[in-house]
Amino acid sequence: MRIVTISSKNQITLPKKDLDELAIKPSSKLIVEKQKGGFFLRPVKGSIVHELAGSLKPYVDPKKLGVPFEKVMKETIKIVTKDLAENH
Repeated sequence: MRIVTISSKNQITLPKKDLDELAIKPSSKLIVEKQKGGFFLRPVKGSIVHELAGSLKPYVDPKKLGVPFEKVMKETIKIVTKDLAENH
């Protein structure tokens, strides 16, 4: 366990020894998960897409699961375009 200080810019500095052990270098990406009573940080090992795969599943209509991304984007563009046209 380590105690770190939050700067006036809401930043923290993590100990170099710990970063070296996890092969975290400047510009590395970390996933920050809010957990009961705190945060959990873990390095992104592969692509962010693969790391986060499935994390939005609880927010997706089950009928939409498995639908190709391109189809979802086309439907979304239609809905947003219609909404913009009606509200402007």
